[in-house]
Amino acid sequence: MMKKINIWSFILSIICLLLFFIVCFSGPIDYSIMGTHPLNLVLYITLMTFVLGVLGFSGIRDWKGMARSITTVILTLGLSVFLTFVVFFGNLLS
Repeated sequence: MMKKINIWSFILSIICLLLFFIVCFSGPIDYSIMGTHPLNLVLYITLMTFVLGVLGFSGIRDWKGMARSITTVILTLGLSVFLTFVVFFGNLLS
C-alpha cells in the first residue's frame, strides 16, 4: 500500500509541475467559473501531494523508492513555497 502511495505521489508531483506551467503560460483565464484563481488550485493540489510524498517515505524498499520520495518532496516543497509567495504577493497587489 505505501509503495503505491510513493509511486502515485511521484506521478502527482510531475502533474503539479505541468499544471503550474500550463497555468502560467496560458493566456488570461476567466476564473469566475471555478470560483478561485487557478494558481490557488495548483497550490492546494501541490500541498496534498507533499503530504502524500511524506507518507510515501514509509513505502521505501530500495534506492529507486528513496530517489522517488526525495524527488517528490523536493519538487512539491519548492513548488508550494514558490506558489505561496506568488499568491501572497499577488493578493497584496490586487
